[in-house]
Amino acid sequence: MRTTGTAIQQMSVDDLTERISVVYHEVSRNERGAIIKGAEIIRCEIWAKVLPLTGRINDTTPERINTVTYRITVRYRTDIFPDDEIIWRGRRFKITTPPIDLEVRHMWTQIDCIEVIQDGANQ
Repeated sequence: MRTTGTAIQQMSVDDLTERISVVYHEVSRNERGAIIKGAEIIRCEIWAKVLPLTGRINDTTPERINTVTYRITVRYRTDIFPDDEIIWRGRRFKITTPPIDLEVRHMWTQIDCIEVIQDGANQ
């Protein structure tokens, strides 16, 4: 993948070297009518390009929290939603922005997400 400023040029399928799973939680209601999360269901398993972007240490809470932002690029898809989660190499990522159609050509979808690591364990 080659970048010029913020535009991605000449990205090919060969750049998609990582296997990710997109999962969502089944939503149901309990006997009082409150919404509860149910079982985790795999929406799809796809090839992706995973790039770490930024890192931040948050010292405002009693425990130290390290936050790393990742940018994941996949072939164009319309079935990935902002409330989904991504699993990559056993780590869980939360999507922070709605998936974006790169360059509006329906070739690539870009997903920004974060992995929060708290006290040395994945969250």
